[in-house]
Amino acid sequence: MKFSDRIHHRWSKLIAPINGKIPAQGCWSSGWDYYHYYQHQNLPGLNYYSHWSTYQEHYPVPRSIYPQPHGAFHWTTITMPESYWLSVPQATVLSGRQSVGSVVAHDGKVIHDLSRQWANHPQKNEACHHKFPRPTLLENTIAVLGIGGGGMNYYHWLTDVLPRINLLKYGGIWDKIDYFLIDEPSPKMAIGLDILGIPLAKRIYTRFDRVLSSPLVIAPQFLRAQPRWRIDFLRETFLPHRDTNYSKIEKIYISRSKASRRRILNEAEILDYLTPLGYVPCWLEDLSFLEQVSLFSQAKFVIGLHGAGLTNIAWCPPGGRLLEIFPSESIPSYYWVLASQVGVDYYYLLSLNSPPLSQDDTVIDLKQFQQAVEHLES
Repeated sequence: MKFSDRIHHRWSKLIAPINGKIPAQGCWSSGWDYYHYYQHQNLPGLNYYSHWSTYQEHYPVPRSIYPQPHGAFHWTTITMPESYWLSVPQATVLSGRQSVGSVVAHDGKVIHDLSRQWANHPQKNEACHHKFPRPTLLENTIAVLGIGGGGMNYYHWLTDVLPRINLLKYGGIWDKIDYFLIDEPSPKMAIGLDILGIPLAKRIYTRFDRVLSSPLVIAPQFLRAQPRWRIDFLRETFLPHRDTNYSKIEKIYISRSKASRRRILNEAEILDYLTPLGYVPCWLEDLSFLEQVSLFSQAKFVIGLHGAGLTNIAWCPPGGRLLEIFPSESIPSYYWVLASQVGVDYYYLLSLNSPPLSQDDTVIDLKQFQQAVEHLES
């Protein structure tokens, strides 16, 4: 969080109990429930548009040097919910620490599946318990894209924020949007909004404890699942902007040596082994967004520690291979799913010498690493 945002957040928490109020007095479990309840009551602007219906996705079992897949990969089929946007008349939009982008309908209920907070416990939503400052009243139609922190995290920006923009391209709603409430992107990632046709003049950036009221709020569903259309959209949108003359590197090792945390302490040994095999270390923080797209669009093998940089496998050609190294007992399945959707074979290595969700540096077992790479290339 920026220093100015921290000051604003603390000040807002001081004055909110005096001048603010709790904005929601209950919740709708879904946008469909809200729409279905009010659809025949002639609410001006109320609309529900579903572009992708529910369906099932199937993923190949991850590959590794272990006799059985890790428990994190015990499932290979998932049912994806439908993907939709909802236009909510006379609504309020919140930007609390956890409630960024939460939409409170005209009846005083927060619409749960438009919010990133409390996936399994909607009644705990911050909108129902925390006092917020008085809302700023707008006379314009706003679209809600903010999720809180997404603008600074490469994975969440690409897979949670930008695909919701794609939802708004359908159903004839795009030209009716005056402003977009969105997380402020880092300078490196802002070009994504330019390419998608959201000019600076139409952006309102989320801020902790900012509250906006609008005669019409348009909110795409928060994508808790990982539907394949997200990746299809990213590839169709950004791969045409890659530099086809960019240096071709077919074997990439993503280095974190310039990071402040979660580094591989014996990376020199790792590179001593990888370099003769043709792997080239890459420092993604030195590359622009489109340079990363260009680099990975030509990669056939990618090796890296679990982290946001692996999101770049979205640009890899089908048939490539990824080896993800887990340094702690936290084993998210994000990149297994992403790789499967692209058509990249997924391999993993466990180097569990750190606590779950640890940000500590790590040491990789060199013998196991060599076995994993041999398996990757076999």
